Amino acid sequence: MKKISILVVLFISIYSISLFAQESVAKTADYPVVFQPGEKIAQAGLGFGMMGLYGDLVIPPISFSVDIAKEIEGFPLSFGGLIGIAKSEYDYSYWTEEYKWTYTYIVIGGRAAYHLKLDSPKIDPYGGVMLGYNIVSFTEPSGYSGTGYSSGSSYLMYGFYGGARYFFNPKMAVYAELGYGFGYLNLGISYKL
Repeated sequence: MKKISILVVLFISIYSISLFAQESVAKTADYPVVFQPGEKIAQAGLGFGMMGLYGDLVIPPISFSVDIAKEIEGFPLSFGGLIGIAKSEYDYSYWTEEYKWTYTYIVIGGRAAYHLKLDSPKIDPYGGVMLGYNIVSFTEPSGYSGTGYSSGSSYLMYGFYGGARYFFNPKMAVYAELGYGFGYLNLGISYKL
């Protein structure tokens, strides 16, 4: 009876290991054809709209990012960083006096995305989150004697986005991202490193 119990435990163990191995192989194949584990993509983009800005946008969000595909527990993920800049102006009139503040936003953050599997050699759809810090600085108009403003307006920034890259050759792509963060709509180019 003891030998049968050992054989049953051994059989269940081997069967479980083989199922786990098959699951791992199946999950490894979940990346899009165009973006595989270990590959890196650099992007440059232009955004439309932006959260947390003062006044009117003068220079739209311009961003640069790098994403690296990294499989974790069989999930097709990418991780990377983003740096961006934007500028806005706020006008204030009091009787005959007019004042203008200029705000500059520098965003530094990290990104993480989940990639959907497509058999297309040209399309990489994904959805992700961003966490960063928005460094806000400003210039105060000369002659203004009202309540002072502070560059303490810098803040922690978060966002989420959905997007896709369309590769028109094995290294170059265009991308679009829609979401809440550094630009509500971002369009740009991607280059596989």
